[in-house]
Formats: sequence, C-alpha cells, structure tokens
Amino acid sequence: MDNPVPDPGPSPERFRLMAETGPAVTWTADADGHVTWISRRWYEYTGLNREDDPRGWTRNGVLHPDDVPAMLAAWRRSISEGVEHEVEARHRRHDGTYRWFITRAVPCRDDDGHVVQWFGSTVDVDEHRQSSEAMSFLARASAALADTNDEEAALTSIADLAVPAFCDWFGVHLREPGGEIRRLAVRHLDPARIAFVDALYSEYPPGEGEPYGAQAVILAGQPIWAPRYREMVPAMARDARHRDLLLGVGTRSFACVPMRLRGIVIGALTFATAESQRDFSEIHFRAMEDLASRAAVAIENVRLVRALREGDRRKDEFLAVLAHELRNPLAPVRNAVQILRDKSAAPPQMQWASDVIDRQVRQMSRLVDDLLDVSRITRGRIELRREHMTLASVVASAVEASRPSIERGRQELTIALPAEPLHLDADFARLSQVISNLLNNAAKYTPAGGRIRLSVERIGAQAVVRISDNGIGIPHDQLERVFDMFAQLTRSGTQDQSGLGIGLTLVKQLVELHGGFVEARSDGENRGSEFIVRLPMGPEPLPVAPEAPGASGQPVAVMGLKILVVDDNRDAADSLSWLLRSTGHEVAVAYDGEESLEAAARVVPEVVLLDIGLPKVHGYDVARRLRKAYGPAMVLVAITGWGQEEDRRRSREAGFDYHFTKPVDMRSILDLLATVQTPIEA
Repeated sequence: MDNPVPDPGPSPERFRLMAETGPAVTWTADADGHVTWISRRWYEYTGLNREDDPRGWTRNGVLHPDDVPAMLAAWRRSISEGVEHEVEARHRRHDGTYRWFITRAVPCRDDDGHVVQWFGSTVDVDEHRQSSEAMSFLARASAALADTNDEEAALTSIADLAVPAFCDWFGVHLREPGGEIRRLAVRHLDPARIAFVDALYSEYPPGEGEPYGAQAVILAGQPIWAPRYREMVPAMARDARHRDLLLGVGTRSFACVPMRLRGIVIGALTFATAESQRDFSEIHFRAMEDLASRAAVAIENVRLVRALREGDRRKDEFLAVLAHELRNPLAPVRNAVQILRDKSAAPPQMQWASDVIDRQVRQMSRLVDDLLDVSRITRGRIELRREHMTLASVVASAVEASRPSIERGRQELTIALPAEPLHLDADFARLSQVISNLLNNAAKYTPAGGRIRLSVERIGAQAVVRISDNGIGIPHDQLERVFDMFAQLTRSGTQDQSGLGIGLTLVKQLVELHGGFVEARSDGENRGSEFIVRLPMGPEPLPVAPEAPGASGQPVAVMGLKILVVDDNRDAADSLSWLLRSTGHEVAVAYDGEESLEAAARVVPEVVLLDIGLPKVHGYDVARRLRKAYGPAMVLVAITGWGQEEDRRRSREAGFDYHFTKPVDMRSILDLLATVQTPIEA
C-alpha cells in the first residue's frame, strides 16, 4: 500500500497561489484591519498599480461615495467585536463603470482566541443584482399597471417607480389615433433638469427621419440601445450648440423600446442613466422590453374595460331610445282604432285613421328592419343583389322616399346631376337606402327653412355623391364617431330627434359592401355638415333588343283560391282571412299546429299561409307533414316574425316555398297569390 501524501499545511505561498488563480478578489488584513495584501484580480479590475498602498481602499475612489459609510461601519464593527461581516457595495472599474460586489471578511485567531489576521473575498454580483432589481421593478410596475383603469395614469405610475430605482431619466410617448406623437411623461429627481430638457427639445424639436429618440422608435418599430450614449451625440447633433446641450444633459446610457398592441406600435418607453453612472446591460434591456410588453397589455385591458363600459352605457341608451321609438307609433295607432270604432265617424275620418295606422306600422317595420340589417351585416349574412343601373335612378328613388321628411321639416332640397349617366353594378334597394338615410339625416339635423343639397359627379373611376346641409353641424369631438352604432348628436333645436342612431352605421356598412367608402365633414357646430359617398363605377350595359309586339301578353282574369291561414295570434289570423275573403278567395282558419293539419285534411287548400312558432305542432313540422301528404302542388308560405337568414334556410329545408317576415304588406301577399292562380282568358 502506497504511503499517503503528507498535507503541506496552509503555507502563505500556497494560499497566495490559490488566491491568484481564483475568480474572486481575495485579500488579507492585520488584526487592526489594515489591508496587507490583495490578489491581482483587484488591480486588473480597478486599473491601480501594485505599488499603490492597499490601505487606502476607502480613499482611492474605487468605492462608490454613497457606499463608503456602510462599508466602513461594517468593517469597524468587525474589528471592534471580532466578528465576520458581509456587505454589498459598488466598485469602480478601470473604465469608470460601477459594478456591485459582495465583500466578506472572517477573522483568524490564535490559540488564545485573539484575532491575529483577517481573510477576505470580494465577489462580483452585479448581474445577479441587476436581475434581482429588474424583477423587483417589473413586479412593482405590474402591480401599478393593474391598479388603475386609466391608461395615462398607469403609464405615469410606472414613470414614478422607474426613477431612481431603475434609471435616472424615464419618458413615455404615445401615438395618437391621428398619428401624432405626444410626450405623456418625463421623470427625473431634479425638476431643473427636466426644465433643461424641455428647453432643449423646444429649441431642437425632433425631426422626421431622425434615427434617434422616441419618435424614431415609434415610426420604425425598432428599439434603440446605446450603452455609451456620448458616442451617439456627434451623429445626433445638428450643430455645435446642439451637441453641447445634448452633452449637458449628462446622459451616460440610453435605451428606448416600442410598445406594441397586436403588432401596431402605440408608443415608446425611454430610459437613461446619468448621475448614477450606471450602464444598461442586456439584463436591463430585456427588462425594458418586458415592461413595454406589460404596459401595452395593461393599456389594451384599460381600453377593453372602457369599451365595455361605453358599450353598456350606449346599450342602455339604445334600449331607452328603442322603447321610446316603438312606443311613439302606438299612441296614434290606438287613437286611430278608437276613431274606427266610432260608428258616427265620417268617411274622411275613417280614411285618416286608416292612413295613420298604415304609416305608423310602416315606421315600426322600418325600425325593426334597420336593426335586422345591422345584425345581418355585422355577421356577414347580407348578400347584395347586384344589377346594372344608373346612379340617377337610385337618387330618384331615394329622394322620393325621403321627400316626406324634408317637406315635414320645411327644408329646401336642390339636386345636381351630371349630364352623362353614371353606371353602377350595385344593389338598387340598398344603395337607395344609403342615399335616403343620408337625406333623412340631413333633414333631421337641419332647422326649418334650411337648405339641403345633393350632388353627383364622376371623379376618375368613381361615382361621388355629396349630401350637404346648413344645419347644426358636427362638433369636432363627435366627428370621429358619427358612424358608430347608436351614435346620435347631442343637440336640440332640430326638427326631429327621433331614431335609433343606426342609420349612419348602415350607410357605412352598405357602402363598404359595395366596395366604396363614406366620410363625414363639418367645420364645427352650426357650420353645417357634408357626407361624401364614393362608389366604384360599373361597366355600361349592353344594348337591349326591343321587345316584340304583344310579348307582354294581355290582361287576365283570375279565380279565387282555397287558402288555409294558420296563426296562434287570433287577431292576425282573423284579420288576414277577412282581407283574403274580401278579394274573392275561399279561406279556412286554424290557430295551432294540430288544428291546421285537421283543417288541411278537410279542405285540401291550394295555398297555406303558415306561422312557424305554433303551439302543439311546430310550424316546421306542419310544413313537412303537409308536403309529404300533398306533394309539391300545395304552395306553402311562411309568415313569421323570424326573418334571419338561418330562419329562411330552415324554412326552405322544411318544405316552404316562400318566406315572409311580419308585418307583411297585403299587396305582397296578393301579388304572390296572383302568380299561383289559374288564369282564364279575358
């Protein structure tokens, strides 16, 4: 067995050899605390010479001045009490950079327990300290961001946290919806320094195309990181004075990172060091980008909460307006019904009552149709029925529809059309609805005696419709939201303040479905407004061959049909059956699904006008059973309050031939029956 190697013991030379090869700075001191030796790592880091007296470690400028008192206090306590100590302090590197170190000192005692020497180590913990500070700052900033429902307050709060814990300067810039860049906040402990920077930017405002600063970061979407800011100054300065002012800020390290929401840059955060003489490291830079990401998420959350609250507020307003608008027609309808019940009423009064009911029902139907149109367009369920047409024909239809509103408001309407026809490939009814809604809107917000102008012109490949008025105008703070759902101007004194606030929303959506766009303009309150619709031109239609003489046929007489009317609303079923009998048809009535099947077996109708939401047997099931029993010869017509595209699809699948949504114009039903009737020669 080999002899064991004897332990040579802790000789001074062996200790020094181990100390010189280790990563930490090691040192020794006598019993009174005077440093007697320091490893070469100390000299490499500080740039001092070995000839320098190591006992002057508190006076040679290596320790950060702010940390000297704590270091001396800990060292004096150790010497006085003979106990080890551990303390953190910043040490200046040979290039002027301060880094954090932990210094530990332990006493070496003789056999009697007296301290005869001190052994110490000084370890670089700067990266660990940076990570810890960054995580602590991010945690506090996240808490501040989550503690407010105002985006500007949230960003201001992290500005207050950043200085001086994370940096000496902190700035926030936001990009406004219009594209302009606004400085929201600048922080520094010394207000005089902020005033100095304000004066600097007032004299030398950021210019477009400059590759530095928050504006450049926001426009380019790329961060800027300059650990040595002074090296950037010559390229940034526009002249010698500008250079001196930039250097006068005292910036040492600089970084600016963008804030993004769903890929769009909404602002930037700026960080800089100066008096602290700190340099931003990669750890700091990653923390900055993390903070920018968290700030963007906080802003998005604030905006979502605000949008939800605004949506709730507008929903409540809308429901109140909807209730008002639906109740309004009921009062004249009820009055008209009383007149119709009055046996002493003269024929003119009876006619007036009938006209009132007809107008008010049409008004309620229009409100419901507008709501359904918005719903369909929002869900992408509306389809345009495109055809070749001239814009002049659309304008004529819209003016005819809107003329009652304009005449009621006693406004003057002028129309200017070009000499050449402007051809479109569009949905005639929807485009007429667009122009009619804009005319009605102009009449609504133009006082009595005001002027409304409609003009049409061709600009390049576009047909442009302008509708202007000299009414109340649109305040600048409301101009951006006139096309929003349920938005209405909050002004009084106009002829008509009714409506649900969805007319302009429909206009915008229908125009965009046609491949065009619409904009609103106004010089402000009481300065009138103008709405401009731009539509793509369509090709000119091919010539149409003249119709052969007699091709249109001769008038025909018709025979009555056997019709079954089914509706669980007895008033609806009875009134419709009465109207059909008065036009020469043979009508049976049923009030639920089971009764309808029994009546169909009894009379075998040629046409069934069938409600869908029936008790006992649902309307879809009734349609399937009738179709199975009587085949395609029986015409099944759905008359229902369900009018969405999904409802129409289900009715087709159940076997219905036609689908009408309540309330149905009697003329539409009679036109349909005319196509079903068997003609006889006149």
